[in-house]
Amino acid sequence: MKKLLFIAVIAALTPLRDAAAWGRLGHATVAYIAEQHLTKKAKANLDKYLDGNSIVYYASHMDDFKPQMLVDLGYTPANGPRMHMLPHTFSVGEDGEVLRGNRLPGDKVLANCLYYVEQSADRLKNHIREMDDSTRMACIQIIVHSLGDMHCPGHIRYPGNQTIGYFNVVLKGSEIRYHTIWDTPILQAPHPWSFSDLAYLLDRCTEEEQAAITAGDIYDWGRESAAVSKCIYDVKEGDELGHDFLMKYKPLAEAQLTKAGYRLAKILNDIFGR
Repeated sequence: MKKLLFIAVIAALTPLRDAAAWGRLGHATVAYIAEQHLTKKAKANLDKYLDGNSIVYYASHMDDFKPQMLVDLGYTPANGPRMHMLPHTFSVGEDGEVLRGNRLPGDKVLANCLYYVEQSADRLKNHIREMDDSTRMACIQIIVHSLGDMHCPGHIRYPGNQTIGYFNVVLKGSEIRYHTIWDTPILQAPHPWSFSDLAYLLDRCTEEEQAAITAGDIYDWGRESAAVSKCIYDVKEGDELGHDFLMKYKPLAEAQLTKAGYRLAKILNDIFGR
């Protein structure tokens, strides 16, 4: 099993292959929605382990400290760099099923972000008393952040298209990397909401709808996210995008944030609400 590490290193040691998803607005929105659906016991336990801070406070930590959030790939240094930044993406195959790893140069495979959510949840649920403070904190941060990342359309790699939007388009007359649109611009058009405003507007599902959204496991959620998000690659390099594009895809972005919030609450309640 690849080991999770939370250590300080020089940024150049690990290339920043995976870009940010949602930005602070999106990640804070996901965490805030989740927080509204925590049980009293789960919230009390999280308050204890996070020194009274909200999970929203740590929602973008994995982006803020990418060079410090590393995984040990478990092979000798002679085979190449052993340390790698924790993954923020996942891949699907031709059949739409979630692949358990992202391919790296040299035929190495790094487990995807879903794996590290699953691993972190298992460690917190079954070994929390054996963990030191920094490892426990890192596991919580991975879950809070990566549930958002796995729901971002720009963080899913498809067969024949591994770009995650790493190409330029023209948005309202200005050249921009397509991936960046799925950071914050897609959420702020046409209104520059705060994260609490956006969470308030999105958190409208009934209990029955929430139960349907949170049914299944993390790989079911990944499969669904990939299926509904593939349409964003109707856009190609050099395309000129405007208001119509933003209005077409804004509902997808908002739906993904909402699902991520409810699903994050489910995982945290399962770990800390017992």
